[in-house]
Formats: sequence, structure tokens, C-alpha cells
Amino acid sequence: MNKYLVLFICTVASALLSSCESTTTPGTPNAKFTDSTLFVLSEGDGGKINAQLDGYSLRKDSLIPNIINPLGDIGNDIKIIGKRMYLVLENSSKILSVNPDSVADRFAITFPGGETPYNMALLSTGDLWVSELTAKDIADVNLTSNTISAQIPIDTSLAFISVYNGKAYLLTNANKLEVVDVATKNVLSNKYIGDFPAEIAIDTIHNSLIVLTYGSYHVSPGKILWVNPNTYAVTDSLTIASTDFINQVIIAGTKAFLTYGDRLSSLDLTAHKISAFKTTAYYKGIYDPSTNQLIVGRGDYSSPGNVDILDGTTGAVKKTFASGILPGHFVIYRK
Repeated sequence: MNKYLVLFICTVASALLSSCESTTTPGTPNAKFTDSTLFVLSEGDGGKINAQLDGYSLRKDSLIPNIINPLGDIGNDIKIIGKRMYLVLENSSKILSVNPDSVADRFAITFPGGETPYNMALLSTGDLWVSELTAKDIADVNLTSNTISAQIPIDTSLAFISVYNGKAYLLTNANKLEVVDVATKNVLSNKYIGDFPAEIAIDTIHNSLIVLTYGSYHVSPGKILWVNPNTYAVTDSLTIASTDFINQVIIAGTKAFLTYGDRLSSLDLTAHKISAFKTTAYYKGIYDPSTNQLIVGRGDYSSPGNVDILDGTTGAVKKTFASGILPGHFVIYRK
């Protein structure tokens, strides 16, 4: 499903259904996490205010589900910065800052009415840039004052932001790759990249940006593009079959994993070749290089899903646990 359409529907639905009660189980708002924990942010069914945060102890193999209830509407990104965890709650127009050591220590960084934070890129320990799906700017969030310190204007609304080597790479809803110098805020490039650009993955080993575009139905196919981060030129591409839809490109050293609607594939980042890996449908995930494990969510908008922890070489399922609706965003809090 085209996520831009989904997000528009969810935004409208959120306004109509903001008074709906969450159907999720009671939370654990005073939870404390005393060892290394995998946190899972499930997006939820847009408009029903049922995004979900779960904590899974990697040492004890124990789960604390639905930690904060209600959490918000559409959980779309999560990061650990220092000793705090930051969660984007898109349709709730806020970023929630949580102390994993004591979840009761939490507060919200709110966005102006009508603005929808989408994904985050860390510039420094005290500076976070946030894409805003429906606004023509980037929110510069000061993590010391926990406020939006500036709005950096761009020429159209923004879908995705990633920072690499002092530059911010922006995928805009004008189907462009816009490049901004982080220090000066000057626009260095702003060129067409493909129809419905979705995300950027950074291949640091080969010093390349990997851009996923969804394409436009019956107009242009989706593609995986390799982009030079210095010249912004497309150096190679793979066309995605019209019957396929890739949810995410997950970098895993010299390869990447591609999550499709019906399978999981492996992408060789040197040869630029796709090969079969697993015949299970997954949404999104992360790769943990310290354990060679791929952590991926599965499920859809209709009911709670599951998280699988896979061996990064064989694809064997090592652990599975229940999660919320559409689990797709993960961080590991190491202690």
C-alpha cells in the first residue's frame, strides 16, 4: 500500500476519531529497565490512538508489553540518544522523551497544530532534526531545552531525512532529493530522484546512499538507487517488479535485507544483486551487528503483530514475541 495515501487517510481519521478509546491492555507507566532491552514501537492503526511501546529483556527473555497506554497515534520513529529514548508520535504531533531506567520520567516535545513529525536524524548529542510530513520545513529540536529551536525552510513538505558526513539528505514530497549543509543550512542540491521516494539507507562501507522509491502506479516503477553522497549522482539502480513492494532497506554490513509484503530478501551491497533469504512477510526492522541478528516485525493494520529475532546468516528464528499493531521501529538500550 502506498504509505503517502495511508498517512493522509490516517491524518484525517485521527481528527475524526480522536475521542476513540484505545483497545490495548493497561500499561506499565512506572516500569524500570535494569538490563539490555529491545524496545519495539508499533505504529498502530491510524486514528485509533493505539501506537504501542514494548520492552523485551535480551538477557531474561521477558517482555513488558504496552508500557505507556495510551501512547499516541502512529508511532513512526524511535531513537536512543544518551540516556533517553525519543519516540515520534506522528498524528499526535509530538515527540515523547522517555528515561528507560525509569519510564515515569517522561515528557512531550509538542509540535504546532497541524504539523506531523515523521522521522528523526541526530546531528549531535544536543541537536535533532525532524522531518515534518505536512509542513515545508525541518524542525530543529534542541535536546537541552527540549524545544523546537528553529524551523528550517525547504521548498516542499518532507518525507524522510538522513544525516551523513555533515549533510542532511532529504526526500521530499516533490519527488526530489534535497541536500542541505548542516553547518550553514544552505541548500547544496535539489534534484528529481524518482516518484514517491520513501527512505534513505546509508552504506558507510561503500560510502553510498541507498534510496528506495515506491514509483507511481502505471507510470513509473519503484527502484533501489545508489547515490554518490558527494556529487548526488545516481551511480546504479535496480528496478522493482510492479507486483512487489519493499517496505524497508536494512543495512547489515556488506549486505542489506529487503522486507517485502510476502518475503525477506538479501541485497549484496558490492555486486548489487538480490537473492532469496526467507519466505516470511516482514514489515520493518533493524540489524544488530554485535550478535549478527536481524530483528523484524510482522503483521498488518488489522490486529496485533509479532517480532522475530532471526539469525543474520541462516534466517533461523531464534526468538519470537507478541507486539502491537504493525511493529516496525526498534532500538536496543544496552546496559
